[in-house]
Amino acid sequence: MKRIKKIDFKSQIPNLITLTGLSFGLSSIRYSLDLNFEISVICLLIASVCDVLDGFFSRILKNESELGAELDSLSDFLSFAVAPCILIYMSLINKNEVIGLISLLLFVIFSCIRLAKFNTEKFRKTSDLRYFNGVPTPAGCGLLILPLIHSFIGIEWAINNQFFLNIYIFIVGFLLVSNIPTFSFKQFKIKISKKNYIYFSLIFFLVLLSLINFLWVSLSAIGLLYLLSLPISLRFYKFQLNKITENI
Repeated sequence: MKRIKKIDFKSQIPNLITLTGLSFGLSSIRYSLDLNFEISVICLLIASVCDVLDGFFSRILKNESELGAELDSLSDFLSFAVAPCILIYMSLINKNEVIGLISLLLFVIFSCIRLAKFNTEKFRKTSDLRYFNGVPTPAGCGLLILPLIHSFIGIEWAINNQFFLNIYIFIVGFLLVSNIPTFSFKQFKIKISKKNYIYFSLIFFLVLLSLINFLWVSLSAIGLLYLLSLPISLRFYKFQLNKITENI
């Protein structure tokens, strides 16, 4: 008889966090169908936090596995592709126009292609580890629901301009599968000296307080800042590439 292997619960922590994120992605769909859009967005935010934490714990526990990678991709597909599209369809899309449904279907397809490409080492990142090829799926989800977050603070451009909304959704979907270099913030390491520790702590708590007290305004600002970072990342990448070429 084969001996039953003992389960190392410590090594399963990243997978448990991934499945927790998946659960919040499913909860987001439930609240979208109940027309409770704000709670649905909050579920997606928690899912995105879980997406960051599972990778963090897998690195510090040195437990990066194929199972974990596949679970992460499946969770990302549901939480950051299917769930936000259902949310946007239920909240912003005019049900009488087919073009809205098509734009969301394309977003799901582009997300699926990106995640499949990401699972292959060849397409995971650019040659420079500080950049991704295209916009990551969680960031794409954030950009997709940005018009809805705008509506929470009274800026209802998406509802009143369905044509521009559909164009916007298509552009965000295209950015997922594009080769545009975007900042990989996981690779940025900030060295905080003891002298500046108080200032960084103060900034952190100010950001945290703004998220607690002005959640939708803060998320709108973060989304716009990320959009502004896209051309900046492209410019930085080209500058560094030219610098490397000159040194050869």
